[in-house]
Amino acid sequence: MKWRKNLYIALIAIGLGLAGTVYLFLDKGISSRGTGALIGIASGLTGMSVSQLLTLRMEDTDPSLRKRNEIERKDERNLAIRRRAKALSGDVLLWAVIGMSWLSFGLGAPSWILLLAAAVFVVKSLLELCLMVRYQ
Repeated sequence: MKWRKNLYIALIAIGLGLAGTVYLFLDKGISSRGTGALIGIASGLTGMSVSQLLTLRMEDTDPSLRKRNEIERKDERNLAIRRRAKALSGDVLLWAVIGMSWLSFGLGAPSWILLLAAAVFVVKSLLELCLMVRYQ
């Protein structure tokens, strides 16, 4: 448990360091896309780490909450629900990629975008087939 706290504290420091780096070098030639990406990564790392530290603190102060969360994480029914939700979200994501490729085709996007979308569709379909064979 202690190593998890140290990990999240380190991730907060990394996130704040990235944000500070962006602030220091804002006018030094970093593109606006690069600046936005670094700020997004920094805020994501910091926010995730703070929320995880708060969750760990709540579990430390209330042992019954920790025990209940551990039981819920390992419960077979909850595992089945999570796996089913992941499978359905994968299908939705796949059809969203196909829809975006049709939209990009209609808007006259470069052909590499269409090829990338087709490759994602094929890879996901093959991975799904391989996993079905493996689990049977």
